[in-house]
Parts: sequence; C-alpha cells; structure tokens
Amino acid sequence: SSMAVTMRALRRVSVLRQVSGKICSTSPFTSKCAAPAALGIGARNFSASPGMLEWRSYKIKFSGMEEFMKLTEGSADLRKALHPKWKGFFTCDTGGCLTTVHHMYHYSDMVERKEVRDKASLDDNWKAYRKAIGPYVQDQVSSIFKPAVACMEAAGSAMIQDFHPEPEDEVMYEMRRYQLHPGYDNVPRLLDSFAKGLPHKVAADSNSKLVFFGYIDVGMLNTVIEVWRYPSLAASIRARESARKVTEWKKCIGAVTPLVQHFQTQALFPANFSPLH
Repeated sequence: SSMAVTMRALRRVSVLRQVSGKICSTSPFTSKCAAPAALGIGARNFSASPGMLEWRSYKIKFSGMEEFMKLTEGSADLRKALHPKWKGFFTCDTGGCLTTVHHMYHYSDMVERKEVRDKASLDDNWKAYRKAIGPYVQDQVSSIFKPAVACMEAAGSAMIQDFHPEPEDEVMYEMRRYQLHPGYDNVPRLLDSFAKGLPHKVAADSNSKLVFFGYIDVGMLNTVIEVWRYPSLAASIRARESARKVTEWKKCIGAVTPLVQHFQTQALFPANFSPLH
C-alpha cells in the first residue's frame, strides 16, 4: 500500500541520515546540509537517538473549557496507557490564548509516532473520548521539535524522556518561543550561542530547570522553543531578573537578538492529571 511505502521511505531516510552524519535542512530557502554538531545533536547511532517532541495546542471554546477539562481528566489513565510517552498537559495562565491547552509527547521517530497513534485510533474508549470533546475544540495545531542536545547538556539537564521531577503544588512551566529570520544558518547560530550562555544562566538561579530546548522539524520552520520549570510564577520572574545581571548571559542574548523576528513567552500551569507536575 502507499502507506507502507511511506513508512519504508521514512526508515530509509533515518538510516541514510545516520550513515551520512549530516542533517539536511528542510527549509525552502536552502538545500544545504549541516554536521549534526552544528545543531547540537552530536554523533550517535539511531537506537540512541534523543528522539523528538510533538507539541499539540488545542483552542477550546470558552463556554466548553470546564467540560473539556473534565472529560480530559477522566480519560487521563487511558491516554497514558495508549500514549506511554505522554509528557505533559498544560493550560495558559498568561502570555497567550487563555482557552488554549497544550500537551506534549516524546517519540523515538515518526515511525513510532504513527504506530502509537494508529493503535490509539482503534480503541473504542479513545474514540468515545474524542467524539465527546469534539464540540468544544475549535482548532488543533501540531508541531514536531528536535531536541538541541548541546543546549540541554550545557544547562545540565536530562533529556525530556528522562525528566521525572517530584510534583509541586505551585509549579509552573514557561514556554519561550523564538521565530527566527528565514535562512539555514540562523538556527545553528542561535543554538551555539545558547550552548555558551546557558551554564551561566542556570548558575545564576538554582530553581531554574530546563525541561526542553529544541527547534521545529515539522511545522513553522526556523522556530526554537525553551521550556523551563519553576517552583512558582514568582520564582520565574526572580530567575529572569537574576539572569539579566549575568554578563555572559547578556552577551548570549545580544548575539541571538539579530537572528530573531519575534519572541513570545507563556506561563503554563500543569493540569492536575499532567505527567509533568
């Protein structure tokens, strides 16, 4: 079937990328390839790949938000069973659409993603849940991010699939999104600058926990995100104020600013059923 051919093609692309030791840009502005280190990936075999993160954002009707969350909480155990690498479910407190929910999933590759989602689509209880929430969902957006391994290592952070913090009552997550100018070199240049600056930012505030740092592979290209975990919203503000006093961090921000078209930050709170809490 055409789907089987597509899956075989995906596997061949993965193997070819591993053998060549290069990551090819999917940007329409260039056809160049970069060594993995330039994107913070490093030389590693396919089985040890850091994988990818799917970020899904659903805009919910204001009048249906309460019922949507009730239904979603009731299906949390089912979601975990069907999506074992489900990492988090968040609502926006400020900085973005207040009726948009965000959830994220880790996968080894696109093949695993398809297998997991295909299996879930056959489950009668999952189909019932999706039908129940349908009237409340206005919009759905999905993006695939590759982790910037060098940045995670620079911050002394575990990869997101290995991040299992103890739950905290007031914990919040900050999602910082950078939209860069078109062009192949901008993402590697930003990642290189952050890899140099992040150790100094983290040293300035021990409450900061970098959960994920990555760039879009499927979606709005030349997009980079950071996800940070803080004990509270107030703690995130203190961390930002502390970082601004660090010379090395100010140099980092100065280096990346010319690369950025616009920058958004959102304060996200985990739902009480979120794996990351």
